[in-house]
Amino acid sequence: DRTMQHVLRLTMLILFGLGWQLLGCSDAPTPMTAPDSGETAGPGAILAPEPVAIEPTSAEETFSKLRNLFPQPILDEGFTTLREVTNSQPYLDFLAQEFPTDAPFRTYEAYLQVAPLDAARYRPFLEKWIGVPTEEDIAAVHRMTVKFREANMMLFREDFGHKELIAVFERQLQFLNENAFLMRHQLDVSEKFINAFTLFVVETEKADARWLKEQFEEHGEENGLLWSALRKPALIGEILHNFAEPAAFLTWVEETGE
Repeated sequence: DRTMQHVLRLTMLILFGLGWQLLGCSDAPTPMTAPDSGETAGPGAILAPEPVAIEPTSAEETFSKLRNLFPQPILDEGFTTLREVTNSQPYLDFLAQEFPTDAPFRTYEAYLQVAPLDAARYRPFLEKWIGVPTEEDIAAVHRMTVKFREANMMLFREDFGHKELIAVFERQLQFLNENAFLMRHQLDVSEKFINAFTLFVVETEKADARWLKEQFEEHGEENGLLWSALRKPALIGEILHNFAEPAAFLTWVEETGE
């Protein structure tokens, strides 16, 4: 039941703290040069076509297009339809337009690998502990946060049992994979930092769950989830990674977003 899950969550925090203390050639073609501004193209010269301005597709237009392509329930078994939506060409085109990345992508999974981090989420927390964080610091804490959130979300799965406690603990201990970051800032043995970081992760989950609840209240669960995919694609990618079925996801939203 839910009471037992709350107890398990508290137990995992205690176990993590204990575990932390114990693990103390061809040539390139010559480019054509453009004529000087005073020159006039001679007869028969081939002029480059004028670039055609492409109007961006709005979120509303993309939503309508996706709803027409996928009129069936999006909260279906195994999130099957949502996975199809996120790998559809209209959705991928919208991501490329609204959330440009340094590296190109052709699939949703590829996008998630290169999606820019929400530095604004991590910077205030890091500034309290290390001063001005670098991009590397932000990336390290992002990876730590993702693993902790994954462990926390596992507690809401319908098939969760006592045997999964070890898997949850292992996810949390992947904190240690960022040893270079922890050592660089002398945080590797700081229990105070661990406790603060754990609370920070919980607050990020609460903020995301509340935001999702707002989308559901405004648009309904079905359309709200689609709007969420358009507005926060990385969050939806995390949901698809951590939840196998909609029921567990909706429980997480309801209880975490209180």
